[in-house]
Amino acid sequence: MNHIRTGRIFAACHPQDTARIRIVRYKEGDVRALVADAATGARQRLILASSLHAEPFTASGSKRRSGYAPEDTPANDASAAAVQLAQPAAETTDWFEGMPGRRFRVAMPSRLLLLNSNQRLHHHRRADITRVPRRAAWAASRGVPHLERVHIIGVLHPEDQQRRDPANWYPSFKACVDGLVDQGVLDDDDHTRVLGPDMRLGHMVSGSRLVLHIRELADAEAAPELRK
Repeated sequence: MNHIRTGRIFAACHPQDTARIRIVRYKEGDVRALVADAATGARQRLILASSLHAEPFTASGSKRRSGYAPEDTPANDASAAAVQLAQPAAETTDWFEGMPGRRFRVAMPSRLLLLNSNQRLHHHRRADITRVPRRAAWAASRGVPHLERVHIIGVLHPEDQQRRDPANWYPSFKACVDGLVDQGVLDDDDHTRVLGPDMRLGHMVSGSRLVLHIRELADAEAAPELRK
């Protein structure tokens, strides 16, 4: 099974499963491979190598609904629509059109486990999920310099054309902003340093994804101190 390589990312084949795993250790001929969550590196566990498929499609051309397939494998020449969706569309929207200041884009991985305000979860489970986008934003913002004051637009890129209220994903956007603080991009995310995040809906992306668009604010645009 030479398609199973250390460091390679696999995504769940089932359409309702957003799990993404990274191969931590595997030797040719092993029955099981050691894997971890792709975004965080947490939850290392052993899974059967037979569940790690070389392609997301069977020999007959039908989409697999179990196991995992490499994320960097094209869907199938016979499924042009799936291939088109698997490749994120180019960013065509200028979310800060006409506004001054340096701009930065921090994109989370697709298929990231997200928190929605409509979910009713135990607080331990909520905390576990919150750590995922926070850690992802920390990793994705390594190249962003330290900024004193910013305006952040959080864009939800869905995986289909169903109607959505992007504000429902505020807990995930908030976790991403906390990740910027963890990385040192921001000293804090209080009202004197951050405007937003303003939530918007973007174009479709396979597996969905969150993207933070960040604009550096000039002193004149900074939020004033709260009046007593």
